[in-house]
Amino acid sequence: MQISLSDLVDSCSEEIYLELDTYKKDKGENLEFLKELKKVLEKYNKPTSQVEYLISELEGNTDYQKVINIFGIDEKRILYYIKKHPYFKNPCDYPIRLITIMKYLKKKEISLHYRDMDLIVDKLILQIDGVKKVGDGMYLKK
Repeated sequence: MQISLSDLVDSCSEEIYLELDTYKKDKGENLEFLKELKKVLEKYNKPTSQVEYLISELEGNTDYQKVINIFGIDEKRILYYIKKHPYFKNPCDYPIRLITIMKYLKKKEISLHYRDMDLIVDKLILQIDGVKKVGDGMYLKK
């Protein structure tokens, strides 16, 4: 059974979820395919933000701000849970590691499977008053 391309595009919901392993050797083919897919989606007035993100990943222009916008990551919720972490409630004289905070967020059912999620969490930790970065992935609150 064959389905025409326009019927297939019309049957898609407004949001499509795309995932691509960008570490494979055939980046050129994937890049070419995604550019063609973007043209088809634009032709039928469908959202292309995720396709644009994958294209930028393959071209090496990753930007974690795009991840926040495309996947709708709730920064306020993440910041709320970071502030609820026992270390930030009762700081001491030793630094906390980023991996510890990431594990805490995972325990609180925050989705961490997005690319560059560590950079997003790093940026949010540094927004807390009195927190300074003392090393790679190490934070100290005074």
